[in-house]
Amino acid sequence: MDSVFTNLSRFVPMQDALSTSQLNAARSNLKSEGAQAKQSQNALYDERLKKTCTEFEAIFIKQMLDAMRQTVDHSGSLVKQGMANNIFEDMLYDEYSRKMAKVGHFGIADMMYKQFTEKVIQPNA
Repeated sequence: MDSVFTNLSRFVPMQDALSTSQLNAARSNLKSEGAQAKQSQNALYDERLKKTCTEFEAIFIKQMLDAMRQTVDHSGSLVKQGMANNIFEDMLYDEYSRKMAKVGHFGIADMMYKQFTEKVIQPNA
């Protein structure tokens, strides 16, 4: 990047050449814009990672709820257990799992997020 600014004087006529202070200001502006872009990219990555971890936790909870639902005895039920009822219950438990992952404190999503965001510090060789 620095070579671009130092070689700029070859291509720009002397009366149009930028002063050193203008070049330094332009250089610092580019660096700050690059840092801001990197920060926003990191924030977007963190947001996506949190969402993905929460979705994984919801899938895990859904599997747990499905296993629990299979143990319920429906022999004395007032409502006939048909295909429509099974579909409705499946959709209901799917929503339950999403809500539980968002507000419940199972901690699976938090643990996964921490594990994915930890920086591995390698010893000096």
